[in-house]
Amino acid sequence: MASMKLVHLFRRYLSIVLTLFQTLISRFFDFPILIKIADSFLSLYFLVFCDLRPVTVDLDDGESTVHFWISGHRRISRPNLVMLHGYGGNSKWQFVHQVSDLSKSFNLFIPDLVFFGKSYSKNQDRSVEIQASSIVGGLKKLGCDGGGRGKISVYSISYGGFVAYKMAEIWPEMVEKLVIVSSGVGFTQQEKTTEMRKHGGDYCSEILVPKTPMDLRTLVRISMNTGLKFLDWVPDFILSQFITVMYEKNRQELLELAKNLLEREEEPELPVISQKTLLVWGDKDKVFPLEHGYRLQRHLQSSRLEIIKEIGHAVNMEAPTTLNNLITSFVLSV
Repeated sequence: MASMKLVHLFRRYLSIVLTLFQTLISRFFDFPILIKIADSFLSLYFLVFCDLRPVTVDLDDGESTVHFWISGHRRISRPNLVMLHGYGGNSKWQFVHQVSDLSKSFNLFIPDLVFFGKSYSKNQDRSVEIQASSIVGGLKKLGCDGGGRGKISVYSISYGGFVAYKMAEIWPEMVEKLVIVSSGVGFTQQEKTTEMRKHGGDYCSEILVPKTPMDLRTLVRISMNTGLKFLDWVPDFILSQFITVMYEKNRQELLELAKNLLEREEEPELPVISQKTLLVWGDKDKVFPLEHGYRLQRHLQSSRLEIIKEIGHAVNMEAPTTLNNLITSFVLSV
């Protein structure tokens, strides 16, 4: 009799332990602990190996804050380089393969665009202009005001290219040189519609702001031409954690930014900027095809186009060393 009671008691405790174990496992997969740990290691990498420091700037509009990673020890002998990311996560994840090398040649200013990473605004405007204004407002507070050593060069990719071009157009006294990588600057409404249909029509904005592991896999496959096999080895729960960390907090605002970009009617004639401009394209870009790079080069008389073979849209991920060499030689050249 006593032995039967012990068996029942053991089964009861075993059931409780198994229930607790299942709860912990489910919470582990649901809570984005792995991506948060990886994000923390990226921050440590930026701090220790790249001499970068996190700074959050409150803008004068009283509505916006912009988060930057900036060089911890700025040198007068080095030019200032602003790095503007595209869709696909915050600035750390997009520039992790580039910052170490570039930090040796430049005073870096790496913002999270508004609604990405730790940057935020109460402003209801979702235009490229408000992004440009927010970044410039933050840069001015950090000493880049266009005077003396306050001038900047801007390296931008994809969505960041739209912001960089607007900065060069509105604040020419501040922006000396421009590097635009794989960006649809100057795309007409018809061209945007055509490209959207290739990748899912109205669903395109959801791909830019993925909600499921399948969406994220689609975004990566559209963006990259090499290194895609690793996707088959990444479990869905890790991709889900990445989506939670990068997109869930400001999902609605990010969707509105994408919708504004894709649906807005561009100016009849793209303004010609005066800054020397380096255009860089992967010849396998499926987001903004290489033909657009040639057209943008013809539009900008003070520009040159560099083409990287067998590379897709995400040049910063697929060919970071080649891209860094192009940026450094262009910006440092007299």
